[in-house]
Amino acid sequence: MGEGRNPLVTAHSGCEGSKKNSLASVMAGLQANADIVEIDIRSSRDGVPILHHDPSLQGTGEPPIVLSDHTYTEIVAYAHRTGVELTSLESVMELVSERDRILNLDMKDTGSVGYIKRLVEVNGLKDSIIISGCGYDRAKEVIDSLVGVQVLLNAYHDPLIVDAGQYTAFVHTLCQQVIEVGSCGINIEYTMSSEQLVLHAKKRFIPVSVWTVDDERDMQQMASHGVFSITTHHPRRLRQLLD
Repeated sequence: MGEGRNPLVTAHSGCEGSKKNSLASVMAGLQANADIVEIDIRSSRDGVPILHHDPSLQGTGEPPIVLSDHTYTEIVAYAHRTGVELTSLESVMELVSERDRILNLDMKDTGSVGYIKRLVEVNGLKDSIIISGCGYDRAKEVIDSLVGVQVLLNAYHDPLIVDAGQYTAFVHTLCQQVIEVGSCGINIEYTMSSEQLVLHAKKRFIPVSVWTVDDERDMQQMASHGVFSITTHHPRRLRQLLD
């Protein structure tokens, strides 16, 4: 890992051309010397985490199913019938923790918070997990449930804020929301980040992480702004730029 002011490298799910939310994706991030590896979390109807980005799962030969409408057993059976490969959260946690890296759980819903809480506590993984994907209300719910686990407050691209000249107000409000909700930092789409945001956040002792940065010029610009972490599909390229 680079020293000094270099940001942490976060490997996006599906990095380096791998399949999203697979063990191959996690391994690709680890082999690229990423500090953090991201996966997506959806929840089954009975509260089991499913490593998948979209709300529906599409296999071969059958219509897609909505994950939140089905139990974990039903989802696994569907996956077997239709040729979908599912990766367990347990296997990913084991792979990342034994290499002393951080696993970023990008939570698309909160249906499996209880399951994740038990998994983290039983395996002593509070220092190996960070949660992202949470707006204000979801972040508050997750923080209240997963005591001791770091949760980022997500912010998304909104051209109206910039076009209406409301960016300064946006920066101040976002930082205040982080403090109010008890989040550990900001996770923001890089097109909405700026030196102004990073500097104001630093004054409030708030780290800023950006996503998803795949162009080298954008990587260099975000690093020059002093962001805390950069999420990318190309962690190997970013690591080379930083080192």
